[in-house]
Amino acid sequence: MAWLYEVGQLMQDTAIRSDGLPRPVPAPVRRPDVVNDDAVRGALARYLARTSGGGVEIISFSRKSSGFSWITYGFIARSADRSDRKLILRVGPPNGLFAPYSVLPQVHALQSLAGSNVPVPALVSFEQDGAEIGFPFFICVHVEGDVPAPWAASQLGEDHRRVIALQFLNILGELHRIDARTTPLASLQGGGERAEVSAIAAWRASLARPTARYYPLLDWGGRWLQENCPQPPRRTIVHGDYRIGNFIEHDKNIVAILDWELTHLGDPHEDLAWALMPTFNARSKKLYGVVERAEVIELYQRASGIPVSAKSLAFYEAYALYQAAAIQMCAVRAFEVDRFNDMRMAVMASQMPSIVRAFERALEAAA
Repeated sequence: MAWLYEVGQLMQDTAIRSDGLPRPVPAPVRRPDVVNDDAVRGALARYLARTSGGGVEIISFSRKSSGFSWITYGFIARSADRSDRKLILRVGPPNGLFAPYSVLPQVHALQSLAGSNVPVPALVSFEQDGAEIGFPFFICVHVEGDVPAPWAASQLGEDHRRVIALQFLNILGELHRIDARTTPLASLQGGGERAEVSAIAAWRASLARPTARYYPLLDWGGRWLQENCPQPPRRTIVHGDYRIGNFIEHDKNIVAILDWELTHLGDPHEDLAWALMPTFNARSKKLYGVVERAEVIELYQRASGIPVSAKSLAFYEAYALYQAAAIQMCAVRAFEVDRFNDMRMAVMASQMPSIVRAFERALEAAA
């Protein structure tokens, strides 16, 4: 567990960079090894009762299957002095994909983007130490709609997908226009090494763990990426996992962008390259299977006001595959070593050969 904590903490520091100052070391908190749904429900009721100053009944409490990292619950909070609230609870499990977890990137993102042209769920409350529930957590308002599954994109009509894809690009452009210096996300800037370079170093450390399968190309390629990371055209808010499947749509409108745990300040090419990965587009080279690459770039440039560098985009497409490989290995470790009970993680190792081959081709294009 020591290796898991050290690498997890390094990835947290890369994403958070909370204020560039030394952090106080909290007193050790004894936490349960697994997330028990009944225990979480009881602790949540006590937490809401304390923070609201009255009795709160939790009804319709259920775990949702979506997501690979944080555990997500939906529930209704009922109290005598106000109408029912339909809410979402997200919990960072001790043996999850990116453990140990911090709520701060997601909290800062929801606070910073509230009321902007980037739709996000409204934040209700959060706790980093998770003293009552036992884990870091945050609560936000439930947003009605559906989360599109990338692998099922063909089930929707092309016109529907194109409408969504155009909104998807416009929202990304709006995100990259925001001046983070005036928002809580400014705390992600920190000092010292650039966040994108630190992130590559963190993934390299993750792949170097004794329990990770060794791939010589990933070893060499990670070093090349770290040594050749381009300067950004503008330092923007980077979502970090901006893709089909990480938003909610309702009546052909994107009503919320989700999963901000990897957000940081960095190169906007990173988000664009990640969104273009065929893995997130039903294996298509077109965005959502309908928008050609050249049009994606043109529309993004118009929405963001940022000129796209072919060289930088090629670099970040290689980096996207490298990061995907590291995440696969994190998932395998979470299942095999830390006993995180999610069968989707058990099969991720089978995808490594195809990712490594794609990474090799992307490196050649970027070099």
